[in-house]
Amino acid sequence: MTHTTSYLDVFQCVNSKTTHSVGKIKYLIENDDLSASDELYRFLNEIEDIFRRNQLSEFTAIATYRIQLLASRWALDQRIPQKRFQLDKASALIPNITKTVSNALKPIENKINTARKIIQELVCMAYDSNMIHYQEKINFADFSNGLLTLFLTHDSFKEKATLVSKSLSKNDIIILISEEIHQKEKISPSEKSLF
Repeated sequence: MTHTTSYLDVFQCVNSKTTHSVGKIKYLIENDDLSASDELYRFLNEIEDIFRRNQLSEFTAIATYRIQLLASRWALDQRIPQKRFQLDKASALIPNITKTVSNALKPIENKINTARKIIQELVCMAYDSNMIHYQEKINFADFSNGLLTLFLTHDSFKEKATLVSKSLSKNDIIILISEEIHQKEKISPSEKSLF
């Protein structure tokens, strides 16, 4: 396992923050609520922090948008009402921000989807070879960890499993394995939540 960043966490966190915050900010702008500017600034700060901590280069673009928004708080022309200027600037930045966030998440989403397909293949191969026998008395987290170990050590699975382990963290891989086993076994949600 060479990769430690949880791409699943990053993807889900940024995706949900973007969906929630951008919708709220657009609503506030439509209602001429000046708190839209503060809300957008807070959102940009959070996204920039997530991108920086996870070494996504788009954090610089997000920082630039944040600075542009901050600069809009001081209208250059006294004839333009400051509130209107801030809301217009916030509104103008939103499409660029969402595009930047989307572009940052695209490679992550591709890695996750590629890994998901490979794990589906590995699990199907293991089922076809009668190597998977889940029983409800077995701790599901231990079972999923055992499967990962099997995939990384067994000659039939090793090549593909190693490929996945180079692109995702161990926790991400175990979550994807668990989801796939859940689909195959139709394990109850309470069993799956043993992680």
